[in-house]
Amino acid sequence: MIKIFAKSNSKSVDFLTDRVTSQGELCDVFLSTSVKSIADFLADAINDGVKALFMVGNVGETATTFAETFGLGMFYDKFAEQNMSEYCKLSAIELPSARVREKLCVLPESFNHFNSTYGYQCAAYGVLGKTHVYLLPEEPREVQSVYENYIVKNLFKRPDGESKYVFKVFGLAKHDVEARLEKINPFVDRKCESANLDSKITLCFPSKTSKQVVGDTLAAVKQMFADNLYATTDKTISETVVELMESLGKKMSTAESMTGGLIASNIVDNSGASNVLYEGIVCYSVASKCARLGINPHFVDEYGVVSAEVAQAMSRGLLANGSDVAVSITGYAGPSSAPEYPVGLCYISVASTKTGVAVYRNLFRGDRNSIRQQAANMALFLVYKTFVK
Repeated sequence: MIKIFAKSNSKSVDFLTDRVTSQGELCDVFLSTSVKSIADFLADAINDGVKALFMVGNVGETATTFAETFGLGMFYDKFAEQNMSEYCKLSAIELPSARVREKLCVLPESFNHFNSTYGYQCAAYGVLGKTHVYLLPEEPREVQSVYENYIVKNLFKRPDGESKYVFKVFGLAKHDVEARLEKINPFVDRKCESANLDSKITLCFPSKTSKQVVGDTLAAVKQMFADNLYATTDKTISETVVELMESLGKKMSTAESMTGGLIASNIVDNSGASNVLYEGIVCYSVASKCARLGINPHFVDEYGVVSAEVAQAMSRGLLANGSDVAVSITGYAGPSSAPEYPVGLCYISVASTKTGVAVYRNLFRGDRNSIRQQAANMALFLVYKTFVK
């Protein structure tokens, strides 16, 4: 278990959470400004002997908070002062006052500062009990630099020298994924975790495995899951779509009936969603579909509310409202459905100003909530496949 503390959520916290989970570690994020709550959280983390504790924020403040919580002595680190002076000189900015330096350069006893690259606040590291403690500044680039240069090399170093790789695939049952993985090198340890058609594949290569074997195996896995692969790190499909839309400069809208806003909610779970999500409409009733998306009621009567035609009309209505990419969904989540239509049937439409409109028929199995989550995931995966062939 790795615990992360910060006063508020940030890109740095999101980055650490993503990287920690990609290493297969459990992660607990605690956000608070309450002095007592913070002290209780830190005490529980150390007493429980968690693997690591990351404290994100003003390094001087977190250092003082940590030291006071555990009754540790503190010292002024000349190394941090020198690093600050050199950074300010190279960046042609004014050196902080002596009062500020006194706050930023102090550390709990036995802790050490790291060199800083982005900003004059140095991250720091120490061990208390069984727990590795990292004091990290808010600057996302500095956090990433410290993670890649220090944390990943020390905290996640596998004792046997194994190399680990992660692949995320969508749309296959767990037994199908495992059956395909049986074809790869038998000396490679493999693990598959699946939920709602979303699977995480973890491959571990023994120490001293040749680069040729590693490369050939990774290439084989990419080829066997080519149509289903969406990430080579431990990212969710919603996170992948948000990053993709952000990189393309696209605004996305959703119109949902059977999923009741799950698609939009999954998008909003991720940092950067405000740059991507234009609007999310839960049009559960026929009246709402007609009023909000400009669909003629007679059109719904002619084709049926759960139909490819209505799904297509819903996505077209979203595009007319001003978004670049639109995804719509209509279907039966259960436990009952219309006569002659199975529970789990749904139609998903993905439209964009560049690619046109496409409709996909799907039939999901499971209970009501499982079907809804599968459908929401599928909608996001289809958005991804629309732009990444």
